[in-house]
Amino acid sequence: MGTETELKLSLAEADIPLLLKNPLLATPPKRQKLYNTYFDTPTLELTKQKVAVRERRVLRKTLLTVKTAHNSQGGISQRSEWEAPTTPGQFDFATLIDDAHLAEALSQKASELVPVFTTDFSRRIWTLNFRRATIEVALDLGSIIVAREEIKREQPICELELELKQGNPATLFALARMLSRDVRLHPADDSKAARGYALFLQQRLTPCKAETLNFQSRDTTVSVFQTIARSCIAQLQANEKGLNAPKNEEYIHQARVALRRLRTALRLFEEALPVGFAVRWSEAWRDVAQELGNARNWDVFCTEQLPLLDLDLGEHPDLVALRAFANQKRIGAQETARGCLASKSYSLNIISFCEALMSLKDNEESIRGYATRALKKRHKRFVQGAKLAHTLNAEQRHEVRIDLKKLRYTLDFFEMLYPKKRVQAFSKALESTQELLGHMNDLATAEVLMAERDPTVVDAPLAWAKGRMSAYLEMLPSALKPVIKLDAPWDK
Repeated sequence: MGTETELKLSLAEADIPLLLKNPLLATPPKRQKLYNTYFDTPTLELTKQKVAVRERRVLRKTLLTVKTAHNSQGGISQRSEWEAPTTPGQFDFATLIDDAHLAEALSQKASELVPVFTTDFSRRIWTLNFRRATIEVALDLGSIIVAREEIKREQPICELELELKQGNPATLFALARMLSRDVRLHPADDSKAARGYALFLQQRLTPCKAETLNFQSRDTTVSVFQTIARSCIAQLQANEKGLNAPKNEEYIHQARVALRRLRTALRLFEEALPVGFAVRWSEAWRDVAQELGNARNWDVFCTEQLPLLDLDLGEHPDLVALRAFANQKRIGAQETARGCLASKSYSLNIISFCEALMSLKDNEESIRGYATRALKKRHKRFVQGAKLAHTLNAEQRHEVRIDLKKLRYTLDFFEMLYPKKRVQAFSKALESTQELLGHMNDLATAEVLMAERDPTVVDAPLAWAKGRMSAYLEMLPSALKPVIKLDAPWDK
């Protein structure tokens, strides 16, 4: 058994000539033509168990390969792998696999295995000695093919695989950064097998929310930060493709949430990180966050505020003009956000951040005490603002709302460290308060967005927003009172 450690990077086929000009790839590559058939049971039991079975044909030689669960660490995949020569159609798992339980389980399924999809691609291979590491670089170009009865579906393959043969995994990102000098190389977490199954099942994209975090109270602050940051990057990337979907509002929202969580974590762990690390990377992600935020603001205005205006103003001339203006601004904001996430600088940011993340040195401070101090600090700041919220202007109330969001994100990060019932009660109270502050912020944002009209106008929609804000201001003290007095889960 071996452990495969690799980083996958997608690229445009048109950029291959530029990539090949990189000095690191100056040595003539070894070339292969690879044809792979992936097998599973008719009910796809193997992929449900996160096992891949593949026959690979190289010239006249056939190899049987078994790979187990894909474990992603900040964009680098690690999984167990067994591979040996075979006779096509003969699945001798008992000889191939040294894990007795897995070998027996697969042997029992061998007679049921049927072809599911194939991959057909050419490969160019370089072996590089880079920063005291040995890395195999493979450039793959071809197709994933599903052919079943009268159905044929195909998806192109154009990717660079960096496989660590020896050395520090962080060097994979360092090499990716060097190879990105003239072309856009974008970290791609999905394996060919995962994409093949998705093509076979015709899986649809769905927005990805933040995953549940898993760490122990004895874990160090740096290791917990790494876990949180990786989770944020994974959520961000899981929503990238959805920005090109016809209805992309939720993808934009979740991508924005991912970056908000990441920037919150950077500030939260600033004391535990090297000097300047948090500031540098918070600023590095700022422009992307702003473009996603602008797109999200116009989405909310068009999908939530305009329908409310419709109910009260109907086809009022002022509203008709505003609707046309807002839809145009929304289209422009979405195009800008898509362009931002499709840029070379965005991809390089992910590569460089993951490299920096993996290069962090661990410390000895456990997370429990650090988490409690951070939550107390965030809670105190929020309560101080909340007590005065009804007297504040829109900008100051927005700061109170941001403090509340930071408190919620921080509690989300650390919730497993405290009694579950107390966390749930506290979170529920925060959620209802955040909802009201969110409505108020949406109205304040709506006023700002409407003020972008040239020339600036004061009309019926703007008067409507100001009137609605007055009603929310009257509700605010009673909504904040329970949260201010609520016992925090970390106090007992």
